[in-house]
Amino acid sequence: MTKPVRILLVDDCDADRYFFKRNLRKVHPEAEVVEFVYAQDALRYLKTPGRDAVDYVFVDINMPRLDGFEFADAYEALYPELRGHARFYICSSSINPADRQRSDQHPVIDGFCEKPVSRDFLGELF
Repeated sequence: MTKPVRILLVDDCDADRYFFKRNLRKVHPEAEVVEFVYAQDALRYLKTPGRDAVDYVFVDINMPRLDGFEFADAYEALYPELRGHARFYICSSSINPADRQRSDQHPVIDGFCEKPVSRDFLGELF
């Protein structure tokens, strides 16, 4: 039996986390979501010894304390064994082309997704 896909979701908006999980359940009901409101808590989780590997990371750009790009920088600085082979997506409701360009240029960010993250987008990933 294969292990379920594990997703790390970091977003300070309750509604966005809710819709993400709702849409995910429609396309991949077996996926496990580990969610955090604050990026610092997600980083602590990633540094936890013995935790299960994460397959995907979805992070909001605009968050208090540590924004999505700052989180991506901290994520990049983690030891490779802590990062694993997760695919990293930055998410935003922003239509600012600079956000997309910045995410395209970041070494650990694999893609940009608009919020709320759609069922179609998730369906294409899985």
